[in-house]
Amino acid sequence: MHFPFRRPAGGVSWQERVLDWLGARRPRTLIFAVVVMILFGTVGYMIVGGLDPVEALYMAVLTVSTVGYTNLVETPEGRLFSVVYIVLGVAVVSITISSLAAALVAGRVRDALGRIRMERRIQEVRDHIVLCGYGRFGQITGAEIASAGVPLVAVDRLEEQVLAAESHGVLALLGDATEEGVLERAGIARARALLCTLATDADNVYTILNARELREDLPIIALARDRRAESKLLRAGASGVVSPYEIGATHMAQRVLTPGVARLMGLATGRDRSGLEQVGVRIQETAVEQGSALAGLSLRASPIRQDFGVIVVAVLSAAGPSHFNPDPSLVLAPGDVLVWMGPTEGLERLARAARRA
Repeated sequence: MHFPFRRPAGGVSWQERVLDWLGARRPRTLIFAVVVMILFGTVGYMIVGGLDPVEALYMAVLTVSTVGYTNLVETPEGRLFSVVYIVLGVAVVSITISSLAAALVAGRVRDALGRIRMERRIQEVRDHIVLCGYGRFGQITGAEIASAGVPLVAVDRLEEQVLAAESHGVLALLGDATEEGVLERAGIARARALLCTLATDADNVYTILNARELREDLPIIALARDRRAESKLLRAGASGVVSPYEIGATHMAQRVLTPGVARLMGLATGRDRSGLEQVGVRIQETAVEQGSALAGLSLRASPIRQDFGVIVVAVLSAAGPSHFNPDPSLVLAPGDVLVWMGPTEGLERLARAARRA
């Protein structure tokens, strides 16, 4: 699976730096440091205090643990050594305890901080696509959206799927997409469309119902895992339904009955990466906006072919019938959707011309 870009992970907070430093201390190394400190204290008390090994070990453990039951060394040299030893011992023991605790909780704390930063980034994104369900089908869909450079927010209830989305450079939210609050956190109010590729058709239906209550005008495309669910998804408010089994079966039949047509469709839809993209040609659609340079012009009078080198494959009229291989005398109106094919640079210039002046 190919994701053409990855968003930067962002800056690292000081809390995460502390957790990284503590978590980097290996428990074996820290325990070894404590043992070395006790041995150092034992030898030191034997030298400066004249204690036997057992008494020196007892004194070293009492001192480094800051328990302080008694003091077996009363000489000035012994007390000075105790001061230095207490400072060093407390530092080593404190770091050891902190690091062992960090090893247990750092992962969860780091994940929590990462989730907070991720949700902040999601709140800043605009005109994006919300993808509910980042399973196998969702990941393929997400790769296609990412290849077009469109912002994407993936929502999934499984943590491993969220981690997979993040590894692909996709903004991801951990939560149940069937809940309104999760959809709101995903920025549905600012989204351009919603895609439902959840594990069951029932979950897709609930998600569509909640999404439609939040946004009546939002385009919603749903995946139908069972053909019998298509009508239910449409009644729930889906703008369109995709059945992978029907599409796959149709394509298999075309590969046998009309292999040339199947190959052409593969080139047009991007399944064959050695085709149109290899020669810098794309198929794209753009809506003619009110006040654009193209509104009110016929195809013959427009600069589409002469200046941009683009072929208009179809005009999906907003108020009338659609036109495939449209007549050059056809006049473009605001709201018409142009499906065209041509070089990438020409498509980009034509898309700008179709926008409001």
